[in-house]
Amino acid sequence: PGGGGGGGAEGKTSSDTYCHELLSMLVQLSRSELGCEFLSQQEQLIQDLLTLLHIATVKIQLQVCLLLRFILRALSPKTLGPMLGIFILPPLGYTAIAEAVNSPAAINQQGFLDIFLGVIAKALSVQVKAKGRSSNLLQTLTGDSSVSAITMATLTNPKPVPGENAELRWYMRGSMTREVAAEVIKLIKDITKGALGSQWKEYTKAAIGQAVLHLTKVNEASRVPVPGMYSQTLWLCLAALCVIEEDHADALSSGQWLGQDGKPKVKPLCDNHDDGETQALILCDRCGNLCGECDRVLHYRKGTRDHQRHVFKEEEEAVKVDLHEGCGRIKLYWTMALADYRTLKCMVEFKETASGGGKGACRFCGNTSNTGLLAVGNVCSDPECQERSQNVCDKTLPCGHACGGVKGEEVCLPCLHGCVDKGGVRLLKQDADDMCMVCYTEGLSCAPSIQLECGHVFHFHCCKKTLTNRWSGPRVGFRFMFCSICTNTQISHPKLASVMAPVVELYEDVKRKCLLRLEYENQMKCDAITNPSSKFYQKPLEYAFWKYAYYVCFKCKKAYYGGEAHCAEAVGASDDYDPSELVCPACSYSGGAVQICPKHGTDFLEFKCRYCCTVAVYFCFGTTHFCNPCHNDFQRLTGIPKSELPQCPVGPQAKPLEGRECPLHVKHPPTGEEFALGCGVCRNAQTF
Repeated sequence: PGGGGGGGAEGKTSSDTYCHELLSMLVQLSRSELGCEFLSQQEQLIQDLLTLLHIATVKIQLQVCLLLRFILRALSPKTLGPMLGIFILPPLGYTAIAEAVNSPAAINQQGFLDIFLGVIAKALSVQVKAKGRSSNLLQTLTGDSSVSAITMATLTNPKPVPGENAELRWYMRGSMTREVAAEVIKLIKDITKGALGSQWKEYTKAAIGQAVLHLTKVNEASRVPVPGMYSQTLWLCLAALCVIEEDHADALSSGQWLGQDGKPKVKPLCDNHDDGETQALILCDRCGNLCGECDRVLHYRKGTRDHQRHVFKEEEEAVKVDLHEGCGRIKLYWTMALADYRTLKCMVEFKETASGGGKGACRFCGNTSNTGLLAVGNVCSDPECQERSQNVCDKTLPCGHACGGVKGEEVCLPCLHGCVDKGGVRLLKQDADDMCMVCYTEGLSCAPSIQLECGHVFHFHCCKKTLTNRWSGPRVGFRFMFCSICTNTQISHPKLASVMAPVVELYEDVKRKCLLRLEYENQMKCDAITNPSSKFYQKPLEYAFWKYAYYVCFKCKKAYYGGEAHCAEAVGASDDYDPSELVCPACSYSGGAVQICPKHGTDFLEFKCRYCCTVAVYFCFGTTHFCNPCHNDFQRLTGIPKSELPQCPVGPQAKPLEGRECPLHVKHPPTGEEFALGCGVCRNAQTF
C-alpha cells in the first residue's frame, strides 16, 4: 500500500474484467458460512482488498465494499487490528476515549477506522471560512481562483503541519467518487447499528469518537486555514462527522466546567444580560463577564478597544459535538466544522481568537478591522455585506440578540443563537453556525434567513434564487420548489409569495395534465403503482412526473407534453439547448389540417417528430419539429436526403425499429415530413 493513492476512481484505462470476475467468485464464496470463515483467515487477501478499496476502478471498489460486509462479520476487531498494523484498539467508553487522545502525539497514530474514513475524506467537498481574513482562501489553497470548494485532491503545494507526520498516509492520497464514499458511509452506519454484532458496534463507535476528538489536539500553529486545511486530522474528523450518530454525538461533548475538586461548577453568566441564562465566553478587565455578542458590541467604540480581554480557559477547552438535520458538527473555541453525509459537502470555519485589540467584526462575513465602516458599525464595506444589511431585520429580540431574519416580516425569526422563549422552549432546531442547506457555503448567520412553514431555516436570498432559476435543462422538474431537508414540503413563506405563485401555478398545471394523461392511458392501476415493492407504490403523481416529460413553451409559457422521459434518457439528453426552440404545438401550429379538440382545446395538441415516430418537443427554424434525441443530433439528421430516411416504425435519431406497428399507433406521412397528431389525450384514449 505504500505506493498507493492513485485516486481510486478516476482515469483508469486498464481493463478490470479479470479482477471483477475474481471478486465475483469471492463474493459467492463469502455467502456461505464456511467460505466466509476461510476468507477471513487470509490476511494478505484482506490487505489487498483494502488497497483495492482506494486505488481500483469504481466497479471494483463497490465489489470490495460488498465483500467486506461478509468477511468482517467473520472477523473480530481484535483480529483485524493487527492486519492493519494497529495493535492498540480504541478504548471503549467516551471518558476513556477523551483520556486516550489527551496527548497531542495521539493524532499521529493510525486509527482503527482511518482506512475506511480515508475513503470518505477523499470524496468531501469543503467550504473554508476564516473570520478576520479577507483574502481568497480557496485560491490560496488550490491555486485556482475559479473553484467554489476544495477537496483533498485539489490542495496544492502542501505545507508542513506542525505536530503531524510530514508524510501523507497512503490512503489519504488522491480522490474518490461520491458513489463509493456513500457505500462506505452506509457500511459504517450499519455497523454502528449492530449489523455485525455488539463488539463491532462498540469499537466502531469508539473509533469514530477518537477521530472526532483528535481535532482538539491539533497544534496551535495549525489552527488557521494554512496550514490547517492540510491536516490529515481535520479531514479524518470531517469524515467521522459523516457517520456520527445522535446517541454518541452528545457523549463526545464536554460542556461541564470542573472545579479544583473535580466537581462541576456553574458557568459564569453575561454581566450585560439580565436574563439570568446567557452564558459568558469572555472576561474583560473592565466590562466583566461577557457573551460573544456583547463583547463585539461593547468593544466597537474606539474608547473601549484598549480593554484587556481573554477567553475563559474552560471555554477554550470545551468541545461541543452534535447532529443537526443530518449534519455532524463539532464546535471548538478556534473552529467550527460540519459535514453532511447525504451530499458530502462540508464547511470549516476558523475563528479569530479574542485579544485586547478590540477590532470591530462584520456580522455577516466576520472580517475585523479598526477602520472604515467597522469603526462605527457592525457591517463591513464589502458590497455583498452592505446589500445584506439592507435586507436584514433591524429589530432586537427579547433575548438581546439581533434578529437574523428579513426586514419587514410580521413575525421575527426566532433567535439563531439557541435562546429559548418564555416557556423555556427552544424554537429552532438549527442555529447560527449551521450551514444553509441550499447554498452549502455559509452559515445561517451570514445572511438574512427565513423559517419556512415546515420549520427549517435557510438564507432568504438562496431560496429566492432557487425559485427564480427553477430547474436545469429543458425538461420541467419541480424538486427545486420543495424544502431541501424534509424534501416533501413546498417552500412557503410570505416574503417568497410573489416568486412562488407562478411556480405553484405551473406545478398545478403539469400535475393536472400528467394525471389526466395517466388516466387516459389506463396506467392508474399499472404494476409500478400497485406493486408494494415499487418506489411509486400508491404514488400515481410521482410516477406520472417520472414517466412523462413536460417542457415550457418559450412563447406562451405554458407546459406541454414532450413524450416519455425514458426516450430522451436512453440517448443521453443534453442540457445545452436554446430555450427559444421550445415551442408548444399550439404556438407552432399555423392552421391547416389540424382540428382543435372541442374537449381539451390546445392543451394536449401534439406534433410528430419529423425524423422518427416520437412526440415532438422542439420547434426549430420555424419549420421543423424534433423530439429531444433527434434535436441533439439535428446536424446529421437534417443532412440526410429524405429518400434515404428509414420508414415507419422509426426510433429516436432515425434508427429503424423491428416490427410493423408504429409506436404512436397512428398512420402518418413518410419520415421527413411534418405531421400534426392532434389531441394527445383523445388519441391515447382511442388507442388504449
